[in-house]
Amino acid sequence: MRVLVFILFLIQTIFSFAQLDSGFNTNEAKQTIAMCNSFNFIKQFDSAHGIIPEGFNLSYTSDVLSMDNKFQVYENGKVGIINYRGSTNKVISWVENCYSAMIPAKGSITIEGKPAEYAFSNVKDAAVHAGYGLTIVILSETIKAQINALNSKGIYNIIITGHSQGGALGTLTRAYLEHLPVGELSEKNTYKTYVYAQPMSGNKEFAADYNIQFSDEGTSYSIINPKDPVPYLPVNYEEETLVTKDKIKGWLFGEEKFSAKELGKNAFIRLFEGGLTSYVKNSNSLMNKILGLQLGKIEMPEFVRDINYYPTGHLKEIEAFEYPKIEVDVSDLNEDERKEFTQGDDGKWYKTETKFFQHSAYNYYVGLLKKWDTISYDNLDMTYLESDL
Repeated sequence: MRVLVFILFLIQTIFSFAQLDSGFNTNEAKQTIAMCNSFNFIKQFDSAHGIIPEGFNLSYTSDVLSMDNKFQVYENGKVGIINYRGSTNKVISWVENCYSAMIPAKGSITIEGKPAEYAFSNVKDAAVHAGYGLTIVILSETIKAQINALNSKGIYNIIITGHSQGGALGTLTRAYLEHLPVGELSEKNTYKTYVYAQPMSGNKEFAADYNIQFSDEGTSYSIINPKDPVPYLPVNYEEETLVTKDKIKGWLFGEEKFSAKELGKNAFIRLFEGGLTSYVKNSNSLMNKILGLQLGKIEMPEFVRDINYYPTGHLKEIEAFEYPKIEVDVSDLNEDERKEFTQGDDGKWYKTETKFFQHSAYNYYVGLLKKWDTISYDNLDMTYLESDL
């Protein structure tokens, strides 16, 4: 009898500390993209019950932190999931996105006179997005407290996820946690990352280091729709060639081809008219002033003279999303008013696809099911949200 009890205890112990398997897991992907929709479902429908997978319980929702950021913690048996909210309609949330000059991937940020050491990589010349890096430093104590809370329940398998801005924060959180000093958190913790529609969060050196450590080992995945412009942001440039004023003019006046992968450059053109040095200087000055009003006095590390962002995570692509055909009556509209709509080959007029339809978190959920779980896709009550149209 004692032997049987011992064997059962041993099996339970091994099961409790089993690590997350490497490799792309379609169930993990479905679960995480569903959770990425939770914030929107709560906002629109007052509940995320219809989207959260069975068996997962919400154990924590953070206060609004940093630049209108928020995250949740879900639990299911021996797995915990940290889920970051994406961008909101608050100005400070977009300040975070646009604070895209780079800081060293290892250094110190001082907030209200208190220095905070951080490390996202130990590689020389690695650098990360200033806005996202600052947010992770601000959130770090809360994140660590929640990981300790999971550990206290015997949960050491932790998946990190997020959509859009939340995806970039998920990537940098993974990098931050993996580079904490020994003893800061339990060594039993194992991490895996699934992020969706994430903008890029670091330069070539950071991305290469991150991908070698995590993406190539099958523990970090980036899922994108190739027609979604956000994964190509912030601006990057061709190897060995800086963005020049002539290139900017070429893009603007059609003298040079402007590919889909360069779409992100369009939003940043005005920043580069004065050159890289001016961009770094202006970004540092403007953003620090804005953030000072929100967060108090911040002393950032000296910016890195690099704007060449690179993608992180093992890339998985889903199909572009099909915009539904919604016929509109334009009989009472004049010619200028009709420009808001699109005339089809059948001569009828239809609603024009909205700018961020290809970026919608719910569309990512639907697209993922369509590719990897056709049964669930066929059983969907909604293949799109009215609010995304």
